[in-house]
Amino acid sequence: MIDPAGPVVGLAAFAPAEADAAPTPLFLATRRVVAGADRFISEALGQALERMGDQPLRLGVVVGPGAFTGLRVGLAHALGLAVARELRVVAVSPLALRAAAAPGHASVLAVLDAKKGRVYAQRFDTRGRVPVALDEPLDVSPGLLAPPPGTVATGEGAVVYRAVLEAAGATLLPGADESPVGAAWPLVRAGSPVDAAAVIPVYLREPDAQPLASLVQS
Repeated sequence: MIDPAGPVVGLAAFAPAEADAAPTPLFLATRRVVAGADRFISEALGQALERMGDQPLRLGVVVGPGAFTGLRVGLAHALGLAVARELRVVAVSPLALRAAAAPGHASVLAVLDAKKGRVYAQRFDTRGRVPVALDEPLDVSPGLLAPPPGTVATGEGAVVYRAVLEAAGATLLPGADESPVGAAWPLVRAGSPVDAAAVIPVYLREPDAQPLASLVQS
């Protein structure tokens, strides 16, 4: 599982588990990355594959929303591995992944910092085996979020906008800005694998950088 959606990049490998058991990761690496996410992911992925050995692989990757560069780097590594080893891929939402790391709550607000004073946010019920989305993912000003009473908040964006969310009535979970990748197994196991060619990033907004041709045309 590769999660490059936020400032703390994470990669985890799990041994196959029986039934619905949530295994302890065989390999887990996380790093707060300012630059050079590609090198960290490349090295961690090599170590994870070495640890897994000849075990069958079920490949999961976060597809967004999240950091544009991080998502592209993570997808490039995941899809390259998928093509090289003829694997199918499970696409995972970073918001669902952060919710999965906060089990047992009727209302979990997963929040990523989207920069420019905005957040990517989505609410989940995490009382079951996998998080159940309670609404659609949003690209929104944090001040416009109105979580219902009893909501707990998690994710890097929840830490950045802690005061705003607490003023709205949400409670910040401990470790909200830590990598949730160690909780990825239920989502990867429950997801539907697709061909690498069918995996596309989910951005929710247009990137700031535009191809030169489009700027000339405009």
